[in-house]
Amino acid sequence: MPDFADFDTDQDGFISEQELNEGRARRITERAAEGRQMRNVAKAASFADIDTNHDGKIDPEEFAAHQRQNRQQRP
Repeated sequence: MPDFADFDTDQDGFISEQELNEGRARRITERAAEGRQMRNVAKAASFADIDTNHDGKIDPEEFAAHQRQNRQQRP
């Protein structure tokens, strides 16, 4: 699973919607180049789902909560 820093490209301590979208696109491209697919891409949580306090940015705690939820949903 990716780290917060993988998405926080401007290193301001938050992930913007643009950074999230660009980070996801990078991961899809990287995995495709390795001959691997990302599971459940179509079911990926929206920015609004991860930004639980709805302040327009994802903080480290929101990101970690999302990662924990993803791990729990894996078979």
